[in-house]
Amino acid sequence: MTQTWKVTWNSKFYDFEKLINDYKNNNHSGLIYQSKGNGKMKNLPKISDNVYISCNKLKIMKCKIITNFITGREEESDIYNIGEIRKHTDNNKYLVMKIVDVYENPEVLKGNQRTWCKYIQS
Repeated sequence: MTQTWKVTWNSKFYDFEKLINDYKNNNHSGLIYQSKGNGKMKNLPKISDNVYISCNKLKIMKCKIITNFITGREEESDIYNIGEIRKHTDNNKYLVMKIVDVYENPEVLKGNQRTWCKYIQS
């Protein structure tokens, strides 16, 4: 069964506006390497699950998960990261998701302290 997740980005640490601009101008593959974070997760996202991205309390895009979590260092080389590698991203666990839609008029979607949360539509 397909699940829907919410991933929260912090605009102080991730240049989501540049990513979206690059994607719209065909300068981005649409693949995002998303960190697992350090939170304990009972259930993990799976291939084909949907993900809504929240940044600045807005739902900015929808993605589809295309890999399970992988151990590797590709996420660290994400050119949209701002500043030093953050503690929650240095466990080298990430998955790959593909951008499905970028919202021109984002609706409110408050973020969480945790990177990954189940998405519950209100």
